[in-house]
Amino acid sequence: MISGRTWIMNAALLVCAVGCRPPAPPPVSTADLPPVYPRATITDPKVSEAAEEFTTWIGQQQADGNPIFGRIEVLPPVQTLEPYGIGTYQKVFRLPVILTTGAGWTALPADHREEITATAFNDLTDRLAKSKTEPALRPTVTIQTPQGLELAWVNNLTPGRRLLHGDGE
Repeated sequence: MISGRTWIMNAALLVCAVGCRPPAPPPVSTADLPPVYPRATITDPKVSEAAEEFTTWIGQQQADGNPIFGRIEVLPPVQTLEPYGIGTYQKVFRLPVILTTGAGWTALPADHREEITATAFNDLTDRLAKSKTEPALRPTVTIQTPQGLELAWVNNLTPGRRLLHGDGE
């Protein structure tokens, strides 16, 4: 025989289990939903065109008949924080590009690797300037090996400063 306390506890648990469920959400048509990953694509046609032109141009660069870059990734624009003084940061709108070295990269002398890195950054900077986006969009060019070793991360060019680090060292 069940005692009074046990019966009351079981009844309370049953009421709580049935009555404490959140209400079911109303049905939503998938046609009304925004894209799942809205930041996965470049939505500005001018930036998209500049990115496609850059990808085509950099993909045509070769050394000894081999492509200098085996993989070219242009990611959607993002806002980044960059140091501006001591303890102060500013937001900068950037277009990140990741260039993975290809078979032609090793055929280039070190000075030419530095030159192609600076040329890639300048070319993308010029293409983005011509697109006249608001706010102005600046590039970030990252060069890495197929194994993922980062060789360069270029946000701006400083005369006399090396861009590549770890390449051939």
